[in-house]
Amino acid sequence: MDIKYLSDAKGNITGVFIPIEEWERLQKHYKIGEQPAADSGKQLRQELASALQKLKRDDSESED
Repeated sequence: MDIKYLSDAKGNITGVFIPIEEWERLQKHYKIGEQPAADSGKQLRQELASALQKLKRDDSESED
């Protein structure tokens, strides 16, 4: 399995990337269904806005 770990600027692991074939195998094995959010566009915008605010806070803290 070709797993790639995603990390932030401080080296903290923030996510994992696996090939789509592996994800599909895991979905079948564990019976994971893909249920899209009712308004995934709205949810995505909210999550991106939240992440941007966090980055701005982190940047301002690191300048101190």
